[in-house]
Amino acid sequence: MTERAPRQLQKTWMVLVLMVLAGMLLSLKVQDPGTPLMFALALLTLAVLKARLVVLDFLGLRSGPRVLRVGLIAWTLFLAFAAAAKALIAAVSPVG
Repeated sequence: MTERAPRQLQKTWMVLVLMVLAGMLLSLKVQDPGTPLMFALALLTLAVLKARLVVLDFLGLRSGPRVLRVGLIAWTLFLAFAAAAKALIAAVSPVG
């Protein structure tokens, strides 16, 4: 472990904490049914960015195998797109 690694993890941890707080504020807006879909998409974007930081820094894959790094981030994106599609369908569907 290099001298930079603990500082990088501390910096990443602080960014993650700020993202969680921002997500909590956004979730208050998302609970209102009249809220635009953009708040939900912003919340999903925060979730993907948090997952990326965890994969790269806390799982140590920033310098790890590229295939594993891309696969984990792609899986996160897939789940976010699925959640966004479900929210979009629910928003435009007359049934529900």
